[in-house]
Amino acid sequence: MRFIEKKALRICDSPYSGNGTWTPDYHCGFIDAVKRFFIGYMEFRGRSSRREFWLAMLFFIPVSVLIFLIPTAGTVSGILWMLATMVPIMAISFRRLHDANRTGWWFLLGHVGTILALAMLAVIAFGLVIIEIGMIMVIPHEPPKLDFHDPNSFPGMLLTLFYVSLGMAGISLIIQAFLYSLPSKPEGVRFD
Repeated sequence: MRFIEKKALRICDSPYSGNGTWTPDYHCGFIDAVKRFFIGYMEFRGRSSRREFWLAMLFFIPVSVLIFLIPTAGTVSGILWMLATMVPIMAISFRRLHDANRTGWWFLLGHVGTILALAMLAVIAFGLVIIEIGMIMVIPHEPPKLDFHDPNSFPGMLLTLFYVSLGMAGISLIIQAFLYSLPSKPEGVRFD
């Protein structure tokens, strides 16, 4: 009899419903949210509650910052951490949007600013390479005269692009916070 009760309890604790989609846990604790974050690594169908999402982010964000702050191998380990957690972040984000009665493709709306900011940073990097080549090849004997404060100069334009990319990333974070804070709507069109 005890074996049957334990087995039934385990089935009830499963994050999957009878049809194989992820079910939200509206009363989960911090540890449960972190477990569900890693258990649902590749699960884009179903729903995740607002509480589950934000508790998982409360784990993910500080750990990410701490990993990047490791003095000797922070960058490499941080990049590996980001690559390892990129899919579960997308999965829990999709499920959170489903719980707010939105399609998972709203995820792109929240990240369009970040994507554009990364594209601008690539342009800035290319521009800085061009400046370096020009300083080495064209003017080898003159000291460099880079004026980042003049918006009409090439370095000034690169600095302006950098500020615009930071602004776009900030706007993207605001959009994401708004989308992931929407209340749960179990009624209506279901996107899971």
